[in-house]
Amino acid sequence: MLGQKVLANRLHGILAGILCALFLSAFIYLEHFLDNKNFPLYSTLFAILGLFLYFKLSRLGAFVCGGILGILWFYWVGFSFRFYDLSHLIPLVWIVFFVVYGALFYLFCFFSSPFYRLVALTLSSFIHPFGFNWFIPEVILTKSYFFPSKFTLFLLLCSILILSAFLAKKLYKTSLIWLCSFALLLPHNTEIKKDSNIMPLRIKTTHFEVPQDERWQTNQMPNILTQNFETILKAKNAGYDLVILPETAFPLSLNLQSALLEKLKEESKEIAILTGAIFQDSIQEKPRFFNSAYLFQNGEMQVFHKLILVPFGEKIPLPNFIAKWMNAFFFDGAQDFIAQDFIAPNFAWIKNQKFQIAICYEATRDEFYANSPSNLIAISNNAWFVPSIEPTLQKLLMLYFSKNHNTTIYHSSNASEDFTLH
Repeated sequence: MLGQKVLANRLHGILAGILCALFLSAFIYLEHFLDNKNFPLYSTLFAILGLFLYFKLSRLGAFVCGGILGILWFYWVGFSFRFYDLSHLIPLVWIVFFVVYGALFYLFCFFSSPFYRLVALTLSSFIHPFGFNWFIPEVILTKSYFFPSKFTLFLLLCSILILSAFLAKKLYKTSLIWLCSFALLLPHNTEIKKDSNIMPLRIKTTHFEVPQDERWQTNQMPNILTQNFETILKAKNAGYDLVILPETAFPLSLNLQSALLEKLKEESKEIAILTGAIFQDSIQEKPRFFNSAYLFQNGEMQVFHKLILVPFGEKIPLPNFIAKWMNAFFFDGAQDFIAQDFIAPNFAWIKNQKFQIAICYEATRDEFYANSPSNLIAISNNAWFVPSIEPTLQKLLMLYFSKNHNTTIYHSSNASEDFTLH
């Protein structure tokens, strides 16, 4: 009998962990599949249910919850292995994420104290395994009725604890009144307020659909270059002030292509152009490569190197000798990109307005919003990960930062939608 009771408790804990992970991941999949029909009520209800269950988890349930959540949020990370003939390693990536986030949630729920669990989850967004910061619990509130901030998450967790106490005492009417009260009293999502005295520029964001396995093929280069210049021409003829092309829209070392540079400089006399491309430091005996953004305006050029590289995507976040071995063994000897030393986020003045400039992963990093910029340009290449929920999660994270810092984000991308968040 005792063994059956232990087994039943474990099964109950596992089931609670599974449900909690599903509820805390629902906001991504609702946005991904419902898009414009993803009403705030859905994300609000699932967030409350998920957080309610979080306080009820056993240690085993917490491990299961974190593990499944790690898979549901980040199963796509290993998809880039497809382009190195390493698809067989994708399940290994899933196991790593299951174990890492399972262990984190195990620690979050190590003690049954509600206060301990409340503080642990509220502060968990400061924990970045391998430098990867995309687990931000308050992002679950981005499309809900509540404002997505750490403070709101803290208040919501406190409110749910009080609700649990009422329910435990079978005060159902009081519970209902309290539920309605905190739903009304917690900070709510609102539109970003902008300075009406600033005349907005006409900005053209773009999205391309160039498959990752074709982008670097020599025989595809003429088509890619034609598409780029046709996009610039259409934006210019439509009267835009600025056209933004995606990350590595020019999949080559653009700084070494004098003819292309001159053509872009000439076009920029009528329209400002920001595009992604590679920058090759040809001075070194062994060339260094930067993932960069090039800005052309008024016949002049500026180059902005990426400051924060994607862990394992652009740089192996391990000791140098291990990184070299991994690149040689798994990635055919490819070398990591070089990051420019981070002093402050890249920015530029375009038509007398200041824009912060972020390349893909940088647009979801706190460092690029520390000064609460009014405008941020983000360029991405999501062809590494599609089809998956990665572009949806990226957009939700950008929306989270946009709301918290009153920042308008202009995003252009390859293999996912372009958008403006404000």
